[in-house]
Order: sequence, then C-alpha cells, then structure tokens
Amino acid sequence: MLPLILAAALAGPPATIDQMAWLEGCWVQARPNGVVEELWMAPGGGVMLGLGRTVRDGKLREYEFVRIVEADGSLAYVAEPSGQARATFPLKSLTPDEAVFENPDHDFPQRVIYRRRGPGAVTGRIEGQSGGQAKAIDFPYERCASGN
Repeated sequence: MLPLILAAALAGPPATIDQMAWLEGCWVQARPNGVVEELWMAPGGGVMLGLGRTVRDGKLREYEFVRIVEADGSLAYVAEPSGQARATFPLKSLTPDEAVFENPDHDFPQRVIYRRRGPGAVTGRIEGQSGGQAKAIDFPYERCASGN
C-alpha cells in the first residue's frame, strides 16, 4: 500500500514531518457524557503515529489508528477508523499553525484539518459533503492533564 500513499502525496506542497511536531502529545476534549482523545507520537523515521478514541457513556464508541507520513517531498494523512478501510488524504496546505489534508474522492470527510491554538490547545476538524450537504465537525482539544 505504500506506493498508493506515495502516489497520493505527489500533489501536495513541499513539507517534512518535522513541520508537524507541534501536534505531538496527548489531546483531550471532555464532553458531558464522555471524552474524545488523540495521542500523537513525536516525528521519527518520516512518520508521526497517532491514535484516537471516543468514549461515550462509559463505552468505546469509535477508535482510529492514524499516521502522518512523508511521501515524495510532501505529507499525507492516513486513517484507519474503527476497522474501516484505510483512507489517505494528501497534504493540501501547511502553515506553522495549520495543516490541511484533502481527498475529494473520499465519502466523508473529504478534508482533515489541524489548527494550533497555542501551546496547550489544538482543534481537529473534519469537513466535506455528506448526503449532498456541507458538513463539518470540530474537535477542540486541550493538552491532557498529564502534560504529555
């Protein structure tokens, strides 16, 4: 599958995995009936490994294994959510505080966005079309209490 990832990333702007280092750590969004968490390892070997978990009413509702990978001079976001098929989103744009990954051929979402809101806050956002309607979901994360 790596050749598919490399081919998908060809359209992206020049970037290295070290430019995503600000995403490293443990991030949490507390909700009245549960929590959404993401954990990102530091850049290493051309990749950042991540995982996400949504717990609602004391039960695991969703999980996701993710990677941001260097590919042919750019980056790609590779997601495997809750046992579904893998989806690759090539980098569309990157600034010091925002990364936008996009795959217009994916069902939903078509875009995955991370925005840095300071040293202790990040917003994850997924957006695109679903059922012919524009849809967006924000995940305003704070750094986990452990400081990771």
